[in-house]
Amino acid sequence: MIRVGLIGAGFIGRNHFNQYEKMADRATVVALCDKEADRRRGDWSKVGGNIGDKQGSTRDLGTIKPYVDWQELLADPDVDMVDICAPTFSHTEISLAALSAGKHVMCEKPMALTVEQCDEMIAAAKESPGKFMIAQCVRFWPEYAYLKQIMDEERFGELRALHLRRQAASPDYSLDNWIVNPELSGGAILDLHVHDVDYVLYVLGKPQAVTAQGHCRVGGSVDRVHALWHYKTGMVVELEGAWDLHGGWPFNMGFTAVFDKATIYWDLVTGKPLTIYRDGCDPETPEMATEDGYFAEIDYFLGCIERNEAPKLSTPEASRDAVAIALAEKESVLTGETVRIM
Repeated sequence: MIRVGLIGAGFIGRNHFNQYEKMADRATVVALCDKEADRRRGDWSKVGGNIGDKQGSTRDLGTIKPYVDWQELLADPDVDMVDICAPTFSHTEISLAALSAGKHVMCEKPMALTVEQCDEMIAAAKESPGKFMIAQCVRFWPEYAYLKQIMDEERFGELRALHLRRQAASPDYSLDNWIVNPELSGGAILDLHVHDVDYVLYVLGKPQAVTAQGHCRVGGSVDRVHALWHYKTGMVVELEGAWDLHGGWPFNMGFTAVFDKATIYWDLVTGKPLTIYRDGCDPETPEMATEDGYFAEIDYFLGCIERNEAPKLSTPEASRDAVAIALAEKESVLTGETVRIM
């Protein structure tokens, strides 16, 4: 049984908590840290979000130990694994301390606000006996995992074009609105758009260069980005990320993938299943896994701990590269120049 200490009971934290309840035979949350007293008590009714468990409820936390100070949670000998769902600006400090304490560590995306911070975390993980993974849920989301499988199998020939989109109204559910402060979250390009950046790295590898346009608020937050990734093959790869849409706009994520012999389309907001279109055939809607990416990523990391294996489906190095390329896109937005990727 893996004993988990959960740091942060906001939107992501309570979604992770929900997954551990489904895995009670393998893992259990024994400690929870949040500076807000109501959240420590399990009152998550005021905590909103954009997907999964969008609006929290009140939960009975039973014997789960509440902590105000995350350092005290790390000192708890009953905690084997730490799940960091705290705000982005705290990821590096908490991860470094948890790895130094010998804990297994799963940390939410983005890995950190700078490449240098990511490098610190990677170095610490190499010296720690604990396993370390950044929670890149899109790699594990059923529709995206299916698309990766199709690409690996070359089932429909070569990929000709890929368009990924992640769209939302300005998030208003973070404590003290930290998420809209680019100094704390990195803005939409790091908090929201980095999901698709990481996914394209996963399925296609690094591009030669990126060219991006976007919209910036006062303060330097890139709240909309349209990026073209340049590959030697000449395939068209476009990533769109934005949280500048107006009131009531529902959160959406999705993709269009054009292969030699088929087009695959999915958009969350439509409520329709992933669909495969082929010439001369009726549209196909293959069955997807029933659990979402939050469940699958935690299930995978628990398996790595149980097998004593370093995570391979989401490596710290890949998450570092996702931050680096998202920041390269930001540079392109601000300068109007194409940025080469080393």
